[in-house]
Amino acid sequence: MRGRERFARWVAVVVLVAAVVTGCAAQPVPTGAGLYAQAKGHYLAYRAIATDILTAVYDGEWEVGGEGAGYGALPGSCDGNRGYDFNFTRYLRSPDPALRAERYEAAAAAITAAGLDASISPTDDPDAIWVIIARGNGISRLVFDSTPHGGGFHLNITTDCHPGDSEELVTLLFDEPTPVFDATPYFPKTERPDAEPLFLFPLDAPRYPDPTPTP
Repeated sequence: MRGRERFARWVAVVVLVAAVVTGCAAQPVPTGAGLYAQAKGHYLAYRAIATDILTAVYDGEWEVGGEGAGYGALPGSCDGNRGYDFNFTRYLRSPDPALRAERYEAAAAAITAAGLDASISPTDDPDAIWVIIARGNGISRLVFDSTPHGGGFHLNITTDCHPGDSEELVTLLFDEPTPVFDATPYFPKTERPDAEPLFLFPLDAPRYPDPTPTP
């Protein structure tokens, strides 16, 4: 009898370890409309956290990082191409240096309020780069940093890996499997934190030309 119990416990441990190791592969893989719906839910959830952090720091325009990849809606491949994640990057350049500590502390408070597990560097050295690293609530890694001497602020978020084909999701979002982001301005160059997050980019959707005046 004890031998059967030990065998049952051993099987349970093997199953648990296999589930942990396989990651996205151990979960049902959505496709089509189900994939889009689940991805949109994950997207809006982490964007709500990002909105709270950015708004706490500055409720005006932030620069969108990267050619498409930093907007936050472009799926990336993860877990050996068995899942997708999102990456989000925003910059606030050369704000009032006198507000640096206040804005950094506001970001730290918003990150903590969102229930993330955060490591927050102190602000006692004005010549240092201040950094907050956090994770949790669907976010695998969040980095918020502030550079000295009016350098500004930077927020980068990478979400957890979710089961689904990233290439299929790109096609669902953009009506084409390989959109050229540096030639077609799908994403705004700047965005306020309270702007409605975009998560569908058909070919006839509005485009966002570079707001920088041409000399």
